Amino acid sequence: MLKTNFEFSRGILFVRLKGDLNKYNIKELKIKDFKFIVLNIDNMYSIDSYSIKFLNNVYKKNREKNGKMIICDKFNISNKLLKNIPKIDREYDAYKLFERMI
Repeated sequence: MLKTNFEFSRGILFVRLKGDLNKYNIKELKIKDFKFIVLNIDNMYSIDSYSIKFLNNVYKKNREKNGKMIICDKFNISNKLLKNIPKIDREYDAYKLFERMI
């Protein structure tokens, strides 16, 4: 089961995920066409390979449009899975980083 929370604040999309992310529920993530994205996976239990590919594609498409995406992952579960996407421990730090770019 996946719980999602979306918040758009000052030009930044915050996406908070809780539970399991897999090919059956990945469709719930509609995070296209935002310049700044903060993906918080601190409360994730598992992410399957299909979802990893999906998130990497979102990151790639976002970069192609001169956007930025950061993953908040204080437990570092994504280090091996999502190698190319920048990581940061706290949402507040990501917010401050993006705030300077806006």
